[in-house]
Amino acid sequence: MHVVPATTDPDLPAPKLAPPPAAVMASTGDAHAAALFSGACAGCHGWTGTSPVLSYASFTGARSVNDPSARNVAQAIVWGVNRHTPSGPVNMPAFGSSYSDTEIAILANYVTARFGAAASQISAADVARIRQEASQ
Repeated sequence: MHVVPATTDPDLPAPKLAPPPAAVMASTGDAHAAALFSGACAGCHGWTGTSPVLSYASFTGARSVNDPSARNVAQAIVWGVNRHTPSGPVNMPAFGSSYSDTEIAILANYVTARFGAAASQISAADVARIRQEASQ
C-alpha cells in the first residue's frame, strides 16, 4: 500500500488534534447552529468530532475543518460526499436541497469553530456561489 505523507500548509492554522468535550457547545455558535448540527450531523460525526460510526467521518485533525475559508465543509454539506475506501463506499448525504444558503453558512461556521483551529466566516453569498459552481 502506498501512503502519502501528511504535509503542512503555512497558510492554515495548526489543526486542533484533541476533540472538544461532548457537551453541546452553544457558545461557539448560536442555538440554531447547534440544533442544525444535532439534527443532521451529530449522529455520524459525533459531538466530539470523533465519529461513533466510521473513522472516515471523524473531524478531529481533519484539514477541511481547519481551513478558515470553510469552503470544503460547505461543499460537503451542499453536495454530500461519496468516498471510495478499501472497505467499500462511504457516503454522506447532500443537504443542499434541505438547507438554505444561510443555514449552510451557519452550520459550516459552527463546524469549523467547534472542531477546527479557528472559526470561519463563510457567508450565505459564499454558499450561493458554491451552489452555482455545480451548475457550470
